[in-house]
Amino acid sequence: MTFHSTREQFPELPDGAEILFRGLEAASRPVDDLTISEWADRYRVVSAESGSPWPGAFRTDRVSYLREPQDCLHPDHPSRRVTCRWAAQLGKSTAIENWFGFIVDQAPGSMMIVLPTLEEAAKFNRVKLQPTIEASPRIAHKVKPVNSRDEQGSTTAFKRFAGGFTQIVNAGSSKGLQMVSIKYLAMDEVTGYPKDVDGRGSPRDQARARQKMYGDLAKEWQGSTPGIAGECVITEDFEAGDRRYRYVPCPHCRVFQPFKFEQMRPADPDQGLPVHMRCMSCDGVILDGHKPDMMANAHWIATRVPEGADPVPETISHDEIDRWRCDPCEGRCRDWQPSYHLWAAYAPREKWADIWHRWESAEGDTTKLRTFYQQDLAEPYDPGGIAIEWEKIVEASRKHHYPRGRIPAEAGLLVWAADVQGYGIKWLAYAIGPRGQRWLIDREIFEGAPDQTDEPWIKLADALGRTYPTAGTMEKGFDLGGVDSGFATDRVYRFCAGRPNVYALDGRHSQGLPRLGTPTKKDIKDSRNRIVAKVMLYPVGLYDVKTEVTAGLANFVDGPDATGAWPRNTIHLTPDLCDEEFAKELTAERLVDPEEDLKSSTNQRRRLIKAKAGREWKKIVGRKNDWFDGTVYADSLAWHLEHKRRLNADRWADLIIQVHGRPADPDLFDAAEGNDPFRKPTKPTRPRDHKESRRQAWKNR
Repeated sequence: MTFHSTREQFPELPDGAEILFRGLEAASRPVDDLTISEWADRYRVVSAESGSPWPGAFRTDRVSYLREPQDCLHPDHPSRRVTCRWAAQLGKSTAIENWFGFIVDQAPGSMMIVLPTLEEAAKFNRVKLQPTIEASPRIAHKVKPVNSRDEQGSTTAFKRFAGGFTQIVNAGSSKGLQMVSIKYLAMDEVTGYPKDVDGRGSPRDQARARQKMYGDLAKEWQGSTPGIAGECVITEDFEAGDRRYRYVPCPHCRVFQPFKFEQMRPADPDQGLPVHMRCMSCDGVILDGHKPDMMANAHWIATRVPEGADPVPETISHDEIDRWRCDPCEGRCRDWQPSYHLWAAYAPREKWADIWHRWESAEGDTTKLRTFYQQDLAEPYDPGGIAIEWEKIVEASRKHHYPRGRIPAEAGLLVWAADVQGYGIKWLAYAIGPRGQRWLIDREIFEGAPDQTDEPWIKLADALGRTYPTAGTMEKGFDLGGVDSGFATDRVYRFCAGRPNVYALDGRHSQGLPRLGTPTKKDIKDSRNRIVAKVMLYPVGLYDVKTEVTAGLANFVDGPDATGAWPRNTIHLTPDLCDEEFAKELTAERLVDPEEDLKSSTNQRRRLIKAKAGREWKKIVGRKNDWFDGTVYADSLAWHLEHKRRLNADRWADLIIQVHGRPADPDLFDAAEGNDPFRKPTKPTRPRDHKESRRQAWKNR
């Protein structure tokens, strides 16, 4: 068969010479020197499967704050590590996707992406990375397809491409963090990483050790919402960097300033204003609609300056902005790596009214407050920011007297808790109302050695049958109760077994545990080691509940607002039950550095809590903490009851009518809604990372 006959038989075949020279032309074409943002704008396509509100061609202008941080990841940029302490849903993972595409197309090399858990790693590939590969023609043909039968192909956790690969691992296993050398490292949500993995240390340090062979050529991205103050790794690296904040121009006076939560104001119906910001310079009204223009003209300003230099001002005039601008790793910023802070107010599709609503819902609720602090404000939550002195609690109880042994009109549930000690059983009862309101209505000490005699147990059993008058003409008994099993454990098990709505409780000190967890069965044995009964043991996450109780006491000391409404989560005390000894025990624990040696004497100097140390609850030497423990257990039981019954505002109102025969007066739900339209938001206590604020706090003690 000749060339001509072949051409005649297959006329659709392209000309070989044309293919050859086209390939040579493409190979010799000069490569565009693109930044990562320019590459993403030109070549990246956002898949509709990713859940993005903007499927199609990627545009950095929509999230202009992302431009500088991701461009620092370019191989030619002098930065070595980029740290982003950002609120939720601001594009932290988007930067990783853009960086991946750029690496595949422009700078092939070895890359590792670390997610907190195996589930997160699988979800990142399924929802983010793989759809991006498939939707972007520029890289779709360069990344080898996923094929279980081809060992040279890609997998869900390992992407192969010419000149490199990307390994997706989870921080909970050291296996994926070993054996390979990595040039590019991307770590997402680092505050969710465990502190130690398989006895090899921090997963961050393990991952960074994979970059040793590349030295200063290696690049690292880490983005995360913050965690708990004192142990927040993203905050530690942010503070170690040049601390960049996003300065935006006021639409009225054009003065540059970072958005701050203190600038936010509630809606003002009289002036027809929704939730809005106020300019720190001219006090002009800034609305959601002003954001696009402000974001387009914003600048990242590094607020860290060399020692002895003038500090960066909070407001910068339009003429002075160039003086304070500093490119990452250049000029006055050359000694630090770039680090960025961004909170929810900057999000392009986030309405300020939604942020304000979340803030109002979080006031006084430590669980919601922690979420708001971390996910919205992008600041570490400091549960140790509240310290209450026992004298203030006694003083507050005298101001807000209510009768002992009577259920307040605003309460609808009744719980009790007992703390077992060698000298007796300390028992207390709390009435529970909506919005986290708790009233101490009774307490007593049943003396006698609980591990040796039945007398205190008989008295405790009698107490469980007590009923208390309501605000109407009825009486009410207990809904739920529990006994701490830390001492005289067998006697506690025997007491709780067979008694309905009496829980055996086991306090757990680790962080992140549920307030009342899933129970486990425990055997009760006789003298011959035979199982005679079983009891359910309920674990109590002490860390969060103690934080909640301490915040509730602080709210009680602060008192009601101008409308008479108490903050969410308030523990009410009356002088008939709150004497000096009781108040001392309620304040017998502090959240401190684990190595802190707290002294009970106020005359002794106490070391400040280390800003970067882990925290744990410790008892003050010389003080009992029994009543505090009892209150903690009662609070966990109250939380369990509320969630078990799914008590929303309407159900609470029905329950209160059922208990008292009439609705609460004044209406507890309406009183909570009163807001001064001109009030500024009261920001929660700042994390104690600032030396001066910490000094002042201790001076005021």
